[in-house]
Amino acid sequence: MVREIIVKVPTTSQFPLKPLLPDGPLRALFPRTVVIRDRRIPGDPAELHPAELQYVARAVPKRIEEFAAGRACAKAALAEFGVREFALRAAPDRQPLWPQGFIGSITHTTGFCAAAVASCASLLAIGMDTEIVGAPTEDIWSTISRSEELAWVQSLSTDRQPAAVTLLFAAKEAFYKCQYPLVGEWLDFHDLRVEAGGWGESNGSFAVNAMRNVRFATRVALPIEGRYLFHEQFVSAAVAVPQPPR
Repeated sequence: MVREIIVKVPTTSQFPLKPLLPDGPLRALFPRTVVIRDRRIPGDPAELHPAELQYVARAVPKRIEEFAAGRACAKAALAEFGVREFALRAAPDRQPLWPQGFIGSITHTTGFCAAAVASCASLLAIGMDTEIVGAPTEDIWSTISRSEELAWVQSLSTDRQPAAVTLLFAAKEAFYKCQYPLVGEWLDFHDLRVEAGGWGESNGSFAVNAMRNVRFATRVALPIEGRYLFHEQFVSAAVAVPQPPR
């Protein structure tokens, strides 16, 4: 997503390193054809393939740890499909270059990282995003939210508003990550509108629609539905688009 905003998050020292989870909390966000792996950040740079390490050679330690965690999750998911010893390189726009026949999405925020991988035979596109609830501060709510979305947020009790805005943020990011590898179009937060269903529960669905003509709509019927989950201090959002019938 095109965003010139700063999200304030805790330091990584608050979150101890935990192993990859074989079937973690994000399982319910995707169909069973998708493999998800998640872990705690920091990741271990020693686990990076030399071909991967080049992309963060000049990065600060925090960025290297996030990158390493993301690659570890992605390669663990790929291994479930029998793809091993694969260096997950990056395109010039920093998008991961998945093995032929596979698609995926990686997300990381302070303290948490996850990757979702699927076969192109089962899905056309996927996107996932995780954010810390309350990290988008009130001064940027109008940047994230359209006027009608902000009106919905402000209709909620004060204590629930930060979670609602964070959900909007994560849902739009998930949509963006879903569409970009397929059509290569940059989007602004205000180009998208999110409507959340089952609000007030720890998990539920949402719908994302485009508020202008977008390339993705030439490939996929909009709006598209996604799922969200509040877990620990995070909210995760995901969208998965099936392959059209032959």
